Amino acid sequence: MNIVDFQYFCYRCRTENKLPLPAPDAPDYHHTDLTCSNCGDATRVLLSSCPNDDCNQYVFWINDISIPDIVTGFAKYMVHNMQTMIDKAALQGAEISMDTPDKYPINASCPCGTDFSISITIPDLD
Repeated sequence: MNIVDFQYFCYRCRTENKLPLPAPDAPDYHHTDLTCSNCGDATRVLLSSCPNDDCNQYVFWINDISIPDIVTGFAKYMVHNMQTMIDKAALQGAEISMDTPDKYPINASCPCGTDFSISITIPDLD
């Protein structure tokens, strides 16, 4: 696992923050909460290292929401809606089968030119 010296500037007070964070090789990722050392403002970051063996760069996404939680919440919503549709079809004598993906990809491009995806696991909810 790579540890990177992550540096960002708080968008509220503009204070520079630095901290070591894990950045596993893609398609794996690390998602964590960040808190500004000056004003306490919170945000989140998702990090992943380039999978190219000749590269030591990493990519990141700063976001106020939890991307993995959004994916899980959306998966729950979709499974509920699909199950409702399957149940209504069964009442009419029809059978419907739907496959759901195991991973939600987020595409990235490294400064070295390598294109890759990180993969957020979608829970098996059915």
